[in-house]
Amino acid sequence: MEFMEYLKFFGIGILTGIMSVFLGIGGGVFIIPILLYITNVEVKVTTAISAVQVFFASSFGTLFNYLQKTINFKYAAIFGLPSAITYFFGSYFTKYIPGTTIKIIYLFAVVLAIILFFIKRNNKDSINDNKIASSLVPDKKAYFKIIPIALAAGFAFGILGVGGGFLYVPLLVLLFNFPLRIAIGTSLMIVFCNAVPGIIGKLLAVRFDFLIGVSVAIGAIAGSRIGTYLNKKIKPQIIRIIFIVLLAVIIIRVAIDLYSNFM
Repeated sequence: MEFMEYLKFFGIGILTGIMSVFLGIGGGVFIIPILLYITNVEVKVTTAISAVQVFFASSFGTLFNYLQKTINFKYAAIFGLPSAITYFFGSYFTKYIPGTTIKIIYLFAVVLAIILFFIKRNNKDSINDNKIASSLVPDKKAYFKIIPIALAAGFAFGILGVGGGFLYVPLLVLLFNFPLRIAIGTSLMIVFCNAVPGIIGKLLAVRFDFLIGVSVAIGAIAGSRIGTYLNKKIKPQIIRIIFIVLLAVIIIRVAIDLYSNFM
């Protein structure tokens, strides 16, 4: 592949990095439709490229949050270990799943993302002390809440090659009253646990140019810096409007695509 092609995917990475940090949601939600409908990459390949980006993004994000002491490792392990197992199987079995089915799963994920985007910001009863929240020990009830969700989410997100932060962050806030910073840090650790088996599964199941994934990932890391700046400069109300419009366009585009496949 020519250098300009890799540069194009690097640019896509910058765009998704800006959007993901600016809007506070994982980049995989945006990478898949951009690759699918703008570059015409086959749907299974888009999930593999997304998985590579998730690995790099979660690696850097986890390291940063570890240094900031904003990770609850006990909760990350309870979520991350069972979801990592099913994430691998979701990634690997991508090759057996029809492209239309993958798009349907993605459509449900986007609808869920747009719902949880608002819910996670309306929690007023969270623990205010980040230090206390990062050292909380889960009780037996927490295991019964977490493990079934982790197993199901891991398989679905493995198919899509997305991190799933849009699910894990609000769950940690709503179910366990985590402050948002600890929820984000813990979520990134969960995503990192999934990312390693996720890449292995995609490499075994999908034929794709790994360097494209790296190009997108490096671009996304660079774009995240711009997204952070924009997030601080633009009012939250405007960010919400942009978020709704973007996801509404994605939902409509994927729905039209699915409708044409069934007709």
